[in-house]
Amino acid sequence: MTPTWFDPDRQHPRRRRWLAHLSAALVVLGLAGCRVTTSAAIDTLAARIPAEGTSGTLDVGTWNLEWFGDANNGPTNDSLQLATAASAIQAMDLDIMGLQEIVSASQFAELDARLPNHVGILASAPQVTGGAAAYSAGEQKLAILYKPRVATLLGARVVLANVSADFAGRPPLELSFRVSTGGTTRDVVVLVVHMKAFTDLDSWQRRVNAAEALKLYLDQTYPTQRVIVIGDFNDDLDASISGGRLSPYANFIADVPRYAFPTALLSLSRIPTTVGFADAVDHHLATNEMMQDYVAASAHVVRLDRYITGYGTITSDHYPVVTSYR
Repeated sequence: MTPTWFDPDRQHPRRRRWLAHLSAALVVLGLAGCRVTTSAAIDTLAARIPAEGTSGTLDVGTWNLEWFGDANNGPTNDSLQLATAASAIQAMDLDIMGLQEIVSASQFAELDARLPNHVGILASAPQVTGGAAAYSAGEQKLAILYKPRVATLLGARVVLANVSADFAGRPPLELSFRVSTGGTTRDVVVLVVHMKAFTDLDSWQRRVNAAEALKLYLDQTYPTQRVIVIGDFNDDLDASISGGRLSPYANFIADVPRYAFPTALLSLSRIPTTVGFADAVDHHLATNEMMQDYVAASAHVVRLDRYITGYGTITSDHYPVVTSYR
């Protein structure tokens, strides 16, 4: 269902189209640098990107795939974006990967088809309760990829649709898994989020509202469960990107007994998660039950721009962010 209110998060391109056209042209011509990403090089890209996952841990990632499959926004060459994204995901070899800004369902289906070790679920898919009502065909959607040999899907639904506007019309995608790693089987709930963007006061306030709604939901629904929230939070943790205000996620940060951001390390170390800005805005949030299994200091950014020439204009303006759990 398309919302009646307008939100530039879902409608406005993030960069000038001529720059993306230029970058794609340079890539095709082999002029974008020494690490040329031609169609032939794409086939070996996965072999050059180091694996992030290990057999003894649950390895979780989040990645905003900028306007994935949108003909009018984001990278201009959708086929090249698909190819580089598929190769990178294959190489990283994560057990669970949350995705944001998936526009084209058909392009996501093709991405899923290119990843034989993973199963993909789009927020608007029929097996997602409430998904079709919350997400229309032409807008940014949430998605997840998971390894069925590690995680068994128990259920999928869209939650907090009643406060969809505070989430910029992108209410969270929630999935329940039974996960088996290192000889241990545990149930884990994963929520994929994409918070409101931009630095203006209204956008910051909507992030605050969304954080309050999300915390109340988690407090009441999963008081003792292993839960991890992953996604594009569109704000930092030590301080907001919005005019020096408090982080909109201060409510989670203050509740030390119940929650922690393993990615707070990125904020404190001033490690960016996007191509053009200095802040960490892509995060993982975990309940204390989940943090018991956290591999200390495992939170890190995967700098795919070291392997994909012109990455910021042909693949995404965000980098993947990863954490691991025993």
